[in-house]
Amino acid sequence: MEFKCSAGGKLISQNTYPDNFDSNDAVAENVVRWKSETASLQLNEKWFKGIHIVLIDVNALSTEVFLLECSQAPIGFIFCLNGAIDYADKHGDYSPLLTNEQDLNLGSVDTFKFRVTEAAKLLYIQLTETYFSKIAGNATANILYGVQSIKPETNSILQHIINNRHEERAKRLFLEARIFELIIVYLHQGEEKQAVTFKQEDINKIMLAKQLVEQDLQKPNSLIELSRKAGINDYKLKKGFKELTGHTVFGYLYKIRMEKAHYFLSKEKKTVNEVAFLVGYKNAQHFIAAFKKKYNILPGSLNKN
Repeated sequence: MEFKCSAGGKLISQNTYPDNFDSNDAVAENVVRWKSETASLQLNEKWFKGIHIVLIDVNALSTEVFLLECSQAPIGFIFCLNGAIDYADKHGDYSPLLTNEQDLNLGSVDTFKFRVTEAAKLLYIQLTETYFSKIAGNATANILYGVQSIKPETNSILQHIINNRHEERAKRLFLEARIFELIIVYLHQGEEKQAVTFKQEDINKIMLAKQLVEQDLQKPNSLIELSRKAGINDYKLKKGFKELTGHTVFGYLYKIRMEKAHYFLSKEKKTVNEVAFLVGYKNAQHFIAAFKKKYNILPGSLNKN
């Protein structure tokens, strides 16, 4: 199995592993550092039988496109721990992945193409299908695919994976135990999701409420107003919205506000005051504090040419 990394179409690094990521070491490790006039990248790799872990630190002064390629298609887990990226699906269409968001692509992932315009930290975990099936068995259908928020219990596991200080065999046992925990969390989330059922009529109303949240950033509705407009009682809306979107109503409002703000600042180069108004903040300082909490950077750093 080959693993390649490219920037701007130019090969940065290339490594070859056995098909199952096996190694003579308890945990094999490799560090790749690359720097150009406008961007820098560091890859910290760890791998052993069935598992390949890559911590990616990237910084860019202008838009830079990176491509990670595998000669096979292992199970892929992508976590955005800090900053934000746009990453491409198999059709080449870009989608945002923001701080504290994850994407699970179970199977058919042999390339991970992303572009970045600032600093970002990502964790990319690949498991061979054999290894993943050994853990999850027939329960893989229960796992929820696609982009989701990283829950606190998941984030705790990721931090242990990144910051472990064990050596040799102890390191391998520790990392493997954390991978087991991670998969158990996803299996459990899927079981919880399956236990919740909604009538199609209620789902339609909740999705209408979701659209209303997206359309009314400047003057958002209260929960009671939103439930009245959507034609569903506030208890059902509150419970169903969280189950179907993974966010509370106002957590989703905050998410959409920050995504819109990020776009206005980084792509349209609007001023901080303009963006604060456009996404519904009367006080620019409150917007700055909210944006910094989400992305760990000041909004003014994004609208500079």
